Amino acid sequence: MSLRHAEQLAQERLRLLELEASLQRSELADTFEQWEKRKALAWGARIAGLGFRLFAQPRIRWLIATTLLSRLRGRRAH
Repeated sequence: MSLRHAEQLAQERLRLLELEASLQRSELADTFEQWEKRKALAWGARIAGLGFRLFAQPRIRWLIATTLLSRLRGRRAH
């Protein structure tokens, strides 16, 4: 094998390795993005569940209703 042919093979291998590394980086970035979305959805579900449980309590519903009604009445008075 000539030196020139060996250099061409080495350059081709390097190019292929760079392409593979680029592909792996993009796949890793996509995976991290999916994990972040799942994490955000999990947090949202926890907060929604907590809010639902709070709103299921009659005292909390009454407090929210009276607060909203008092604010609506306050706006009408002005």
